[in-house]
Amino acid sequence: MHSEPKYPLVMRSLHWLVLLAVTIAVASIEIHDFFPKGSAARDAVFVIHQTAGLSVLALMVLRVLARWSTQALPPVPGSLLLQRAARLTHGALYVLMVGMPILGVLALAWAGKPIQPFGMTLSLPLAQDKPLGSLLKEVHESGATVVYIVVGLHAAAALWHEFILKDRLLRRML
Repeated sequence: MHSEPKYPLVMRSLHWLVLLAVTIAVASIEIHDFFPKGSAARDAVFVIHQTAGLSVLALMVLRVLARWSTQALPPVPGSLLLQRAARLTHGALYVLMVGMPILGVLALAWAGKPIQPFGMTLSLPLAQDKPLGSLLKEVHESGATVVYIVVGLHAAAALWHEFILKDRLLRRML
């Protein structure tokens, strides 16, 4: 019986764990504004956002290390343009999934706000610079829109491969 090529279990697990952590980060920041400023509930939801965001960073570091230590699967047959688009999209995802948590942490640190993931309080040896913190917060928030677009393209492409092209590409990650 012919078996389909699959990504190694560690890569598949990290892929779905990153998705879970991103989903928690997005959901928590989206409901954050439903609570009054200064309320314990708002602060708790923001801690969840920070924890999920830093979990994304940690998982992505593991994913990069795992990716470097494993052989990539061959691309599915298709046009060179689609293969390049896939590589560009994956590269953008890696940059965003590493960059967004870093931007968020730096924004908090330079704004002089606490970084409190996993119930701990972290501090970075950075001098407070509120204008820089505010700028990085804006970049982080704008980056979220880019994340939505790139993740949406990635998911749409996976579904297109599975249900339109029927090339079973999605099954490599299941």
